[in-house]
Amino acid sequence: MAKANLSSLVHELRERIAASSSTPTPNNPSEDDALEVRFRTVLPNLLHAYVLPSSSGNEREVIAVVKLISHTARNFPGVFYHGKASAILPILARILPFFAKPLLRSRHEVFFEALGSLLSLLRSGARDAYRQFFVDSMSLIQDILYVASLNVNGSSRVTLKCFCESLSGIEDLPSTNKPVDGCGLLIDLTGRSRWQPFATWILKLLSKCLTEGTLYVEGLIHASFISAACSLLCYGDADLHMACFDFVHIIGTVTTYDVIPYQNLILSIATILNLDKEGLPVFRLHYAVPMLGLLKFVPLISGSQNISYLHFTIQNHVCL
Repeated sequence: MAKANLSSLVHELRERIAASSSTPTPNNPSEDDALEVRFRTVLPNLLHAYVLPSSSGNEREVIAVVKLISHTARNFPGVFYHGKASAILPILARILPFFAKPLLRSRHEVFFEALGSLLSLLRSGARDAYRQFFVDSMSLIQDILYVASLNVNGSSRVTLKCFCESLSGIEDLPSTNKPVDGCGLLIDLTGRSRWQPFATWILKLLSKCLTEGTLYVEGLIHASFISAACSLLCYGDADLHMACFDFVHIIGTVTTYDVIPYQNLILSIATILNLDKEGLPVFRLHYAVPMLGLLKFVPLISGSQNISYLHFTIQNHVCL
């Protein structure tokens, strides 16, 4: 039954989007209302049937449902009551844990796009909830830094509880991600294969919130969060490194470069570049990845003394 509903909804959604893009006149409002009601009825069943982070079900169906959510949020925001927190937050809670699933790493971009569409609705419909999500995400980065410093592998398991304030009062959470002793979301971050991609995409979400909702998160950013985000450089893989560099560039653009601990950042880069080939094989070819990222935050160290410091660091650790 769920499969039939999914196929039918996807087909109807495509027809409605195609009609709206090819016709100069707006669609019949009553037809849109009927479609929104139908989506509201069917989507919860699809979410419970397919969007289960603990399940090893059909990847194709999971991706299809997540894409459907993304398209619906962009084209039919009324399905989610135009950004009502109680309609958006339970879906965010179902999608976020997928960033910690190594087997779906190649499809993480799909989940990110869906989250971006939903957060855009949340920003316009529930500003306070959007700000709280941003605050919880900043706290999550600080917690992930602690997880990274533990360097836990093997039989030990690390489970992190996050988004406690954002999801307060939200009951419709995946059973395996629902804490027994309160609100929030439980995420299994055991090992680098889980916490590194999870940190990467949370940092990208924060960067997206900063660029698209700058005024909405004004006054929320603090030094300890920025320091934690920059410190992840010491523990990350190539993807996380680039997410860190992008974040630094965005922070400097939307706020001020004075808040960036640039000397520690450069020293972290120097440490990365100085690692032997056995440690980080991704940097074997002239250390291309970190240097590309390095170019993005060169404007923040425009003082002559800092430029000299950067040149000294590069000359002593990079040989291009």
